[in-house]
Amino acid sequence: MIINLTSSLDRFKTLKFHSGLNILVAERHETSGKRDTRNGTGKTSFVELVHYLLSETRTSKDDFHKPELIGNSFEATFRVSDKNFVVRKTPGNKKDEVYFNSSAIDPKDLRNKIATYWFGETLRSDEKYTPTFGSILAYFARKDRIGGFINPKTNSEKQKGWDWQVNLSYLINLDWTLSQRLQLKKDLRAQADTLAKIVQEGYFSDGVLDIAKMQTRLDLLEGEISSKRKEIQTATVVDGYSQHEQEANRLTREIRDLNEANLADLALVDDIDAALSEIDDANIADVRSLYEEVGIFFSDQVKQRFSQVQSFHKTIAANREKHLNSERRNAQGRLGRRKERINELQRRLARKIELLNSGVAVERYMLLQSELTTLDTEKADLEQQIPKVKNVAAQKKQLKTDIDNLLEDIETDLLERDGPRKLAVQAFGEVSKALYKEQGHLQLSRSQRDAGLVIDIDIPAKKSGGKGRMQIFCFDWMLASVAVTHGRSPGFLIHDSHVFDGVDGRQIGTALEFAAKKADELGIQYIVAMNSDDLQKIKNEENSSGDTIFDPVPYILPQRLADSEHGGLFGLRFD
Repeated sequence: MIINLTSSLDRFKTLKFHSGLNILVAERHETSGKRDTRNGTGKTSFVELVHYLLSETRTSKDDFHKPELIGNSFEATFRVSDKNFVVRKTPGNKKDEVYFNSSAIDPKDLRNKIATYWFGETLRSDEKYTPTFGSILAYFARKDRIGGFINPKTNSEKQKGWDWQVNLSYLINLDWTLSQRLQLKKDLRAQADTLAKIVQEGYFSDGVLDIAKMQTRLDLLEGEISSKRKEIQTATVVDGYSQHEQEANRLTREIRDLNEANLADLALVDDIDAALSEIDDANIADVRSLYEEVGIFFSDQVKQRFSQVQSFHKTIAANREKHLNSERRNAQGRLGRRKERINELQRRLARKIELLNSGVAVERYMLLQSELTTLDTEKADLEQQIPKVKNVAAQKKQLKTDIDNLLEDIETDLLERDGPRKLAVQAFGEVSKALYKEQGHLQLSRSQRDAGLVIDIDIPAKKSGGKGRMQIFCFDWMLASVAVTHGRSPGFLIHDSHVFDGVDGRQIGTALEFAAKKADELGIQYIVAMNSDDLQKIKNEENSSGDTIFDPVPYILPQRLADSEHGGLFGLRFD
């Protein structure tokens, strides 16, 4: 239990506690405005101070490392089995001073020493997934700042599933090593799954590594590598390959241009031949016939001029034939010259193509080498990966079996540990029945999948905001009860006013009445920091109903806190 809390701060409100129920009241100051809250009184700081004195890790951003508090010592006296021990801590800019009974001590050693007092053993913090001093303490002194009042099973919003399973199993006296081993197996399974990151996407079928597909690819690679290697071995690098290639392209373009010019001249020759044929077909008799017809209408003088027309016609035809024959000879000459040029170009092009076909460019050769290296690398990777994948597949199969077996072991442990299970279930039922007419239920079981231990809580009308918080009250008192029985209790349970958020006066009174009786019965200390208006709710309910619910006055600590300038726990305000 906690005997007292004090500090070297001049205005610090020294707190002295006794066994049983202790109510630390935060009073509303007469000058407080409507917007003032209890946040400045120090109720939450009281819980934080307990954690600070016992914490192993220095947190420079907490309130105790504010400039106003640096260099001031904080001290708590605890009692275990009629023996007192004192813990003193002084926050510094770089390092905190920690003392146990006036002797300097390392924070980790301090926790180990206190663990032997409270839990009878040193918690194995050097192992993975074990019960830890900090996690266990956070169930006996929940911190709202980290989400301690969100879920009964968790002491913080970010607490992982394995952590609450291990620590609650320890407190309830179940085999916590089953939850530890389960998480270790899950880690191995996660490591096996990471193999996917080093294997190409193409080797997956429906999200699962396909060994057959990997083996098929390996078989194909052997053929591809053999072909690529032969191609490289038979390849000859041609000097100036790109220049030869450019020359071949130029020759091809010139041949194409010459062929297009030939097509134009061939068409011209055809047109000339057609024109010459028309000259041959033009008969002078046709001209004579025309004149005879005209003679019907014209005089003999016109007829006499026919001989002149006939002579003119012959002259024109001869000239046209001469011109066309000249054009035809010119076109044929061009065709002949182009043919010779084309033949020459084709011979040169053939030699270039033969040269290009006989080898490869340096760039092409380097590309072939690069492609071969890529194929060799892929083959080597697959030759390494396939055995690993086979091993991982076998490992995952074994891990699934191991995880299933551990889940069965958790279920078996719950059944075989008849005493601890019944004690927890009955303790929860006792406190919930004290608060409600109908008893609540605590159910311990194993998950259907691989989550592990399952703790379900059922309290009538728990959808109410206030009753949701009272689930935590019931759960924590269950833990306090079983911890005492199993010798794993710090000797106190601490709540601040958050546990009564949304709770009506009758329920607050009933909860405090149960806490007072149960704390005396267990021989522990229940410290609850409350707002004065929460206590007034009890009085208001009594006045309204005429019932006597609970008188908190005998349990209220002499030292009260207030939201005035110097009325808080530290006696000063800071940002």
